[in-house]
Amino acid sequence: AMIFLWWIVSLFFPPTLVPKPSDTLAEVATIVSSGNFFSEMGSTLRRVLVGFGIAMIVAIPLGILMGTLRSLESFFEPPVILGLTMPGLIWAVLMIMFFGLNETSAYAAVAITIMPMLAISIWQGTKSIDKDLIDMSRIFHASPWSKVVDVIMPQLISHILAAIRYGLGLAWKVVVVVEMFGLSNGVGYQVVRGFNVFSMKAVLAWAISFLVVMIVIEFGIIGWLERAVTRRRPRVEAWRR
Repeated sequence: AMIFLWWIVSLFFPPTLVPKPSDTLAEVATIVSSGNFFSEMGSTLRRVLVGFGIAMIVAIPLGILMGTLRSLESFFEPPVILGLTMPGLIWAVLMIMFFGLNETSAYAAVAITIMPMLAISIWQGTKSIDKDLIDMSRIFHASPWSKVVDVIMPQLISHILAAIRYGLGLAWKVVVVVEMFGLSNGVGYQVVRGFNVFSMKAVLAWAISFLVVMIVIEFGIIGWLERAVTRRRPRVEAWRR
């Protein structure tokens, strides 16, 4: 339906402004066949995954500590909230100015931008876990590691998966902005190249390629991961229609 609507709109505008779907898809095929798609998308994926991994390594323990210890919650809540309200564009500019036009600036911009949002999701999930299970682990003298791995983490799976979805969506946006500002490769760089020559077809082709990769990651990798880790949970869908 979206492609049909796109084709209808293209009939009323010049090709330089709204190219036909067939022409844009042909441009996508050219990008893939030339090998540019894999090299440029690989650079963007690397920056997203490295920055996202750094953010998760910090956010998961931080969120758990904030949700279990009131003193740490009071201490970390203001900077986490302030970090959440800072636009990703500003973080991207600051990291480029601090680290320069290199890979480190992209990794840092992604990690700093999404870390507060991930921490808040884990923090709120930790506060909502079943206290009776925590009391039971205390009665059975479970070690701190066992409490985290066997009691807390299983109850945080849904919150972690939601954080992964939101975090990856935001990480894509940030890394593309960093690439637009000054990196010499990546999807954002290719979009800027298309903009500089006012090639709407090139911009749309890279945008479509970008969306296809995101859909594969969302419904393929993350969807499979969600089904795998929640397979043993009872499904209660009596209220859904």
